[in-house]
Amino acid sequence: MDWVRIHPFIERWPGGGPPPTFNIAADENGAVVVELAWDPQALLAPASYSNALRYYSTDVAFNAAITNDDGSNRNISAPAQNIQLVDNRVTWTMPQALWDGYLQESLKSLSTPARTTFSGNIYYRVRATAPGGQTRVWPSSDLLRGTNASAAPHIGVLTISATPSSQVIPDQAAVQAMGGIPFSPTFWGDLLLRLWRSLPESNADRTALAAIFAHEAFRNAGVATRADLLKLWLFCDAQSARSRIPRLLDRRAVVGSGVTQPIIMKTDLSGGRTLIRNLLDLLFITPHPSLAAVRTNGQLLEDVFREILDPNGQINQGAAGTCAPTSFQTLLITVNPAEYARLQKGLLSSAASSTLANGSAISVPQGVFAAASAAGISGPAFLLRTYSELAFQTAILKYAQGSRFPAFTGTPQNINNILQATITAGLTTSEMERGLTGIFNVRFTTNSVTFPRQPADAGWVSAQRQIRDTFLRDLPGRQQQMILAMWWGAPNPGGHAVMAVRRETASSRVFYKNPQYPGSTPLPGATQGGTAANPPRRYEDPTQSLESITESDLATWIMSYWAPETAII
Repeated sequence: MDWVRIHPFIERWPGGGPPPTFNIAADENGAVVVELAWDPQALLAPASYSNALRYYSTDVAFNAAITNDDGSNRNISAPAQNIQLVDNRVTWTMPQALWDGYLQESLKSLSTPARTTFSGNIYYRVRATAPGGQTRVWPSSDLLRGTNASAAPHIGVLTISATPSSQVIPDQAAVQAMGGIPFSPTFWGDLLLRLWRSLPESNADRTALAAIFAHEAFRNAGVATRADLLKLWLFCDAQSARSRIPRLLDRRAVVGSGVTQPIIMKTDLSGGRTLIRNLLDLLFITPHPSLAAVRTNGQLLEDVFREILDPNGQINQGAAGTCAPTSFQTLLITVNPAEYARLQKGLLSSAASSTLANGSAISVPQGVFAAASAAGISGPAFLLRTYSELAFQTAILKYAQGSRFPAFTGTPQNINNILQATITAGLTTSEMERGLTGIFNVRFTTNSVTFPRQPADAGWVSAQRQIRDTFLRDLPGRQQQMILAMWWGAPNPGGHAVMAVRRETASSRVFYKNPQYPGSTPLPGATQGGTAANPPRRYEDPTQSLESITESDLATWIMSYWAPETAII
């Protein structure tokens, strides 16, 4: 056995409802022991403490008496458990009596002064032993020591003490359709009802849930889709993630000439699953073991969700064309975010692989996840925001380059070569075509000037104008966005791929999304209506990474564009 992981379904578990449930996975079957503690120190030193609930282990019968918040006594009993991995995974739910005891301690922590040392966090650890006797433990002892120990994997107890709401749930049918887990078929609906009835009406999470119920796209969806949207709200547990879901309902995708549809209704290209269903599927994958910072599958869901709402991002810095994978990502999310989410289910999993719409296999280059986890994906090397951005861009770069990408041998020099290839290498025009064709399963035609550039050559200038003219005809004719590459920078110009959005004939301008920055973090100096040089461009709306260039300037700066032979969906 090489690895084992444990993840709760949500990070902040509401009190008063069903107890926390965890997903456990490993690369082999075997016996599992789960440990819970008030603090990392107790996980490092298992013992019977004066505060009986400070440490608990599933392989030992637990019997203790505690004092409730109101001063009465409570006896807690939980038998030893035999937990076995089946098909390399198992779902484990905390004993109800134990959870009720933690809730009493959580209530006592609200007193002034607190009448308990419980901080409201439950730290967890898992030990798995394979049939051959080999044992693996996660998180490691190193993660439980030192100044960062408080950030070790844990769940927070969400104490519900607000005055219960008298409002009736607006969509009981969708709540009932949320389903649950084995032995508790209404588990998720019960959790959501608990939060709806107990969170203050001014609470941001509850306000977001009310906005979901009221949204036209939600009301017009079928019961199954509405139930999935409610589960998305439940599992998007990170700060402000739930409040962003109404924005998802606002988003629409172009599906024809002047025709759009809510993106929640889009289905992927290789299975027909909706965007929301593919996002929820992320909760049940086994995350790649090198994603050490991922404590819950909900973090992966929020990771991908963040990219879908804000698809542009910083690019890998290096040779011409390094922004091509980011542009591919932006185009795919804009046209079919359900397909993007489908790919991420495989790329972020322990296999780190998936299959494109045309049937081609793609995989995250070996060593990339581990290096990114060690250095930080937002560090000076990768300049990326999320693991989903890292996974997609490196996998597509490797696929599009084909045999040009370095093969994995495992030597230190080889791993360094792979990392350099994912950071500094770009795509040629033919590789761009290969990548787009694989992603959308539609043949793309490359329109490009001949290399190397010779600005003084009259033939070169004529070729650029001709390509500009065909591009101006193709963009509105294709009805959807297209990838456009321009020269970028001086005095040594390089290639820069952007996502062309539309042509505005009244102003003779072409509008495009610039993948070098996300709308949430515009470039320094990028202000609405401001301008920049090389190429000469205008910042139309930096919060959407939207820029424009005049058609006359485009004739000088255009390099290539890729037109689909049929509509991409």
